[in-house]
Amino acid sequence: MNDNFTFSAVVSIEKQFQIPSRMSGLMVSAGDFGYIPSVVFVSYLGGKGNRARWIGGGCLMIALANFLISMSNFLFPVESIRLNGSVVEQRIEIDSERLSDDTTAESFFEYLSKSIAVTNFTDMIEMELSTKLRNVSMKEFAQKNLDFCYPKNESMNVCNRYFDYLREVKAPAASDIANIRILMGAPFAFCSRLVNGLRDQIEYLKCSKDPSNLGPFIMIFGGLLILGVGRTMPFSLGLPLIDDNVKRKNLPVYFAGMFFIRILGPVLGFMIGGITNRYYYSFEVPPGLSPRDPMWIGRWWAGFLGISIVMFGPSLALYLFPAPSKKKAIDGTAELENGDGVKTSLQAETGVEQQPLQKAKPTHKRNRSLALVDRNVTRDKDGNTVVPKNFDEKVNDFISTVKTIIRAPVYTGALIGRILDVLAFKGFFIFLPKYLEVQFGLPQHVISFYMGIVGVSGFAVGVLIGSIAMRKFKLQGRKAAAFVAVCSTMAAILSFLNAAVGCKSVLSYLADYSVANNGLFNSTCNEGCNCDGMPLYPVCNQLGEVFYSPCQAGCPLDGTLATDSPHKVFKKCACSNTTDMLVSRDFCHESVCESKFLIYFINMAISGVFGGMGVIPAVLIILRSVPPIDRSISLGFQGFLVSLFATLPSPVIWGWIVDSACIRWNNVCGDPTRGACSIYDTDRLRLRTHITYGIMRLISLVSDVWVFVFAKDLILIDEEPVPDENANEEEMQEITSDFIVDRDRKFSM
Repeated sequence: MNDNFTFSAVVSIEKQFQIPSRMSGLMVSAGDFGYIPSVVFVSYLGGKGNRARWIGGGCLMIALANFLISMSNFLFPVESIRLNGSVVEQRIEIDSERLSDDTTAESFFEYLSKSIAVTNFTDMIEMELSTKLRNVSMKEFAQKNLDFCYPKNESMNVCNRYFDYLREVKAPAASDIANIRILMGAPFAFCSRLVNGLRDQIEYLKCSKDPSNLGPFIMIFGGLLILGVGRTMPFSLGLPLIDDNVKRKNLPVYFAGMFFIRILGPVLGFMIGGITNRYYYSFEVPPGLSPRDPMWIGRWWAGFLGISIVMFGPSLALYLFPAPSKKKAIDGTAELENGDGVKTSLQAETGVEQQPLQKAKPTHKRNRSLALVDRNVTRDKDGNTVVPKNFDEKVNDFISTVKTIIRAPVYTGALIGRILDVLAFKGFFIFLPKYLEVQFGLPQHVISFYMGIVGVSGFAVGVLIGSIAMRKFKLQGRKAAAFVAVCSTMAAILSFLNAAVGCKSVLSYLADYSVANNGLFNSTCNEGCNCDGMPLYPVCNQLGEVFYSPCQAGCPLDGTLATDSPHKVFKKCACSNTTDMLVSRDFCHESVCESKFLIYFINMAISGVFGGMGVIPAVLIILRSVPPIDRSISLGFQGFLVSLFATLPSPVIWGWIVDSACIRWNNVCGDPTRGACSIYDTDRLRLRTHITYGIMRLISLVSDVWVFVFAKDLILIDEEPVPDENANEEEMQEITSDFIVDRDRKFSM
């Protein structure tokens, strides 16, 4: 659940803290930095102790990690710099955009004629007072002749008189100042020198304080690091715990149930992501911003905080789970004494003589209690687990164990295949929400819903089908290996097919325009709007033509837009190319991508089914390819190598692949390397991601062939030889010895 919720939160974290994908990929890999150095030792030591307590301790660490990650939102808030009222009022007072269209230049010259003569401008005044220009709009006149007064706030006499004139003709009201303040923080930008100039001033003040995303990056990285250590325990110790407490012929069913619950976690993770992404990360939503807008930032921190709270109680209970008595830890039966004398613990307590127990017929049934400690560990005569006493002995025992498992050819082949699969899958899945948003124009909460319900549910169905197939057809050895290979091949083919499923979304059209115009969105119709550096807020005219923002569409400032309504219609837009001169987000034709999106997810669901079908056979192949006593360490060693060579580099590699398709970056203080990407080349992104993913999956088929060759005599689900509980010591030793000899012969092939 945690991993998949993190995937759904990455996009929002990138936007909030302006983290590029290559950095967010490294951040997500933090879990592997914690997992890699600890998994082998945890699985080695935990396999010799109370596994329930170890698993509970790991879950407590996961709860703590989620809490720390959520706190980064509060400890490193995105600073909101507000200009004081006097600064805003002064800028409004001298802004000519507030003048009405019927205010003419004649009124300005009449004002000048009543004031002190303006040195060096007599000729200009006499010329402009001509009858021909007296009816010219003052707004137009100021833009052509008085723009030199603004850049440095010139204090020349004519500029001072001009500013005095503006203050007298239309003094700003309190409502004007309030509306400008709202529009300064709006997610969209107008064709307004006033508002955009104030935005630039705020950005300058932010940059002067040397903002950095290093603080939140380190805190989230640290939380994921702790989470990585915590997640070493549930899987590497949980599977052998189940294996010790159920019959082998029933293992596919139990493993399917466990994996179904593990898959339910990702579904819940995406569902939580879908819910949290509906809400803005702060409690004050900028006017006009909705979840469908590219600049929307979901309330990702609430999901991490909720997971932490929910996990804490059950994890603490599991950590405090009592250990069984030593005798029950040995054989799971009632305590027996004296062999032939056969006195039960009940007789010892009551003094009532019991009849000697008759030797039962050999049977494979065992009346066992829950085995929290591995049943295959070596024990002394008192039932205590034999553990190397000093450090040197532990190191030698550990090295000997690792040598044993890596000499098993089936285990080695399956391990290499797992590394290649995870290298392809992990990073691809992390950035899949971003890809779907860019390619199909979907909001993040919708993406999280579909990924949870359709994508992950398909994988869950596949796991159930795979477990049923294992039990019904009794897939052993090469049959199971061939089954895994076929499933992997089908999943890879479907990934290649999705490379052809593309769509021209709103962002795709912006990408095409940017490429055709060398990354520029300016034109003659929006000259003087000061649109450079303004936020992305796609709008369209009635014909569906896309603009980067209302500013690039040439939409002038309109105070009536300072409302709470999410449905904005911008008026008098000079670049709209329509007679009504209107643009709006609602005019964008986004429904054209719905059919392509459904095709993509149908392929994804079918691919998930095939991928899930191979999970249970693959896990059983790993478990049965090593001696039973080495199961925990084999899973831990697998986790170590998979994390080191797959899950650790995968997000970084895929982050680089995603960034390579970026064509427009958000500049942070003039430095594009510090910001997130705003526009991608969607065709390049689609082809690079899916073809790379499919090739990686096909390469992993080589390891599946390797496993098929060496898995000839591998038994996966038959019941192991079980000595009769009442058999004498010699019979038990003989059966156990035969089993060990046969086991060692198979694992050293």
